[in-house]
Amino acid sequence: MSNYPIPPLSPQALATCQARIAEMQDKTGTLQRIDPVLLDLSLREPAVGIPLGHTVANKYELLDLARQVGFTDILLGTFDVSLPNVPQVDDVFVQQLNAAGADLTGCFAFATIGSFDAQGNFQPDISMQKLVGYRIPNTIVDIDVANDAVPPTPEARQAFIDTLVASIQWMMQNMRGDHGGAPRIYINYQDMPDAFYQDWQWVATIAAVLAQQPVAAATFEDGRGTSFPFQIGAMAAVVRANLRPDQRLLVHMHVGCGMENANLIEALLNGADGVWAGFAREAATIGHAPSSELFANLARIGNQNIARRYQLDRLVPIVQAMTRINTLQAEPDDFPVIGSNAYRTMLSVFEQTGANWMDLPAVAIGATPGWRVTPVASDIPVIRGRLIECGVTEPVTDATLIEMRTLMREDMIAGQRICYDDPPQLLALYQRALEAAPRAEATQLQQA
Repeated sequence: MSNYPIPPLSPQALATCQARIAEMQDKTGTLQRIDPVLLDLSLREPAVGIPLGHTVANKYELLDLARQVGFTDILLGTFDVSLPNVPQVDDVFVQQLNAAGADLTGCFAFATIGSFDAQGNFQPDISMQKLVGYRIPNTIVDIDVANDAVPPTPEARQAFIDTLVASIQWMMQNMRGDHGGAPRIYINYQDMPDAFYQDWQWVATIAAVLAQQPVAAATFEDGRGTSFPFQIGAMAAVVRANLRPDQRLLVHMHVGCGMENANLIEALLNGADGVWAGFAREAATIGHAPSSELFANLARIGNQNIARRYQLDRLVPIVQAMTRINTLQAEPDDFPVIGSNAYRTMLSVFEQTGANWMDLPAVAIGATPGWRVTPVASDIPVIRGRLIECGVTEPVTDATLIEMRTLMREDMIAGQRICYDDPPQLLALYQRALEAAPRAEATQLQQA
């Protein structure tokens, strides 16, 4: 037998590979070091997209769970809504907190900017007035800056900047922040992708204005969830380049085209400091990149700050409790990270034990590992594990397990589609395999 010559890598190819590996390692280090700034939206974000909404009682339940995670910055409500004079659950909830003398340190609410009347007098928006009336110490302020909101003329843009600055000044003068200090004001580009694609320099100019104001952070969102990571990365970099070093940049990614978590990571790699998001996946559109999944992804790459600041080992039970409040149902089986199938291994090579780089063992986030039988792929360790889960206590030979796999293939060829993962069906299959043990032993001998 001749030995095929193994070619050396060309100098050019080697240099290209080394450069990309160095870039990957640099990004890994960034994600390992980051201590993300987090504004929790678990009390509000799910209510936007679920068909049930929230009651006041739900708000109290979610507030307790958010604090159990370890969040200190929590959004209590959104007041820049349609029908602003019609009370909503958020109003009643915050009114009750006020009546009870609750400590609102670290709490935020959404508002929007005011306007100037015909005489040139500034008029705060009703949402701004509610911030003061409800004693909310901090705020995240929605602005729309695309062409349909601010026509691309010098006059319209100047008027917008004047209104934005006047709104910031009004809030600084009228709000009392945490412990009586200045309020933390976050300014949110509500229509970032549209505005960015139309005129990125206008987006950058607004950030430059914010850099001259007593603003703690800029934020933006991908409302329809239609952007790609390289686009979100550019948006984050453009805003970051125009903020002061002490100002933060937070992002929020909706589900639209399946890029939400990748977009969030790309934003962090391009200058974002953190996220504003709910802890569970329920949100506007058909969901969003929740902070729970960010926690899991940072943990799997070796970030130590998440476990130090938050209850990482209770992640799954808390998220699942939130989802049940939001939807009155269990989380979908195939949700990333928290779905029941995320840690029910269907092929042993897929099991996350912690032995391999980028594994996140179930115990690290409070999940329960398990096994899931699929007739096409599940191997001997999986079927044995699932039988134990289904109550089989006696030892099961490899020959019997091979027979079970053989029978599943024969059933499918015969046109039968059976959910063998269901305990009654799996136990019936097991019994069939026991009765056919001699053939299983012959099969095992043939494979050997």
